[in-house]
Amino acid sequence: MSDYEPNLVCFSCKFGWGYLSEEDTLSSQIKNWIPIICSGKIDATYVVDAFRRGADGVLILGCPEGDCHYEDGNFEMRKRVYLLRKVLEAYGIEGERLKIELSVDPDGRRIPQLVRKMSDEIKDLGPIKKI
Repeated sequence: MSDYEPNLVCFSCKFGWGYLSEEDTLSSQIKNWIPIICSGKIDATYVVDAFRRGADGVLILGCPEGDCHYEDGNFEMRKRVYLLRKVLEAYGIEGERLKIELSVDPDGRRIPQLVRKMSDEIKDLGPIKKI
């Protein structure tokens, strides 16, 4: 299992994360990075579909609480993540495989760091067990 490399999907809000950087630059550094207009626009089916297609973890990066360009999208996504963790756990998938970070990083420098950190945490969990 030492050669296990988790497959992560990272959704990040364009208004809070990496908007001063070129998307091509960030996408070359981060595999499976999906910039979006608001974390609140991520439908639950997108997260479930990511796991269905082989993701070992999903990281969602949204604006700080109270500072959403779309008023309460980040708050709504936080609630959705809470509920999605319960659904994943019902299917035997650890809730820790789905994370949300509400902060701001205009240059996008923290995005690769957060992806690496989550990847290390997922390595400790190992691959998702097939049910």
